[in-house]
Amino acid sequence: MHAKISDEPLNVAKVVSLVSDDRSGAVVTFTGVVRNHDGGQSITAIDYSAHPHATQILADLVEQCATRDGVHGVAAEHRIGHVEVGGTAMVVAVSADHRGQAFEAACEFVDAVKESLPVWKCQWLTDGSHEWAGLPGEEP
Repeated sequence: MHAKISDEPLNVAKVVSLVSDDRSGAVVTFTGVVRNHDGGQSITAIDYSAHPHATQILADLVEQCATRDGVHGVAAEHRIGHVEVGGTAMVVAVSADHRGQAFEAACEFVDAVKESLPVWKCQWLTDGSHEWAGLPGEEP
């Protein structure tokens, strides 16, 4: 199991390698990237910030996911700092006995991260202004 909040570029292949397990018939990955729009606004980049306990919260979510039936490995990393459009913001890898188990576990894990990981983003707009998103109490 692996959980990390990083201010360095994320390495998808490295995260995938962390869930390698001979018992697994499937490895599912999710790579979240910064898109060029949000809520009808054009985006150029996002600055991610995290609560000091974010790594522990991510580790708890990884541990919960790893207890699912058939799951053998879970690894997740989330970026903080400045990420340009097209850059990787999050990587998740799940290995499991079967593809259905891996897909379901990965999907529910990403949903849990979006719901409960205290990571906020300052979105830089094409007009040079910025706006915050993902603040506590804000709808996703």
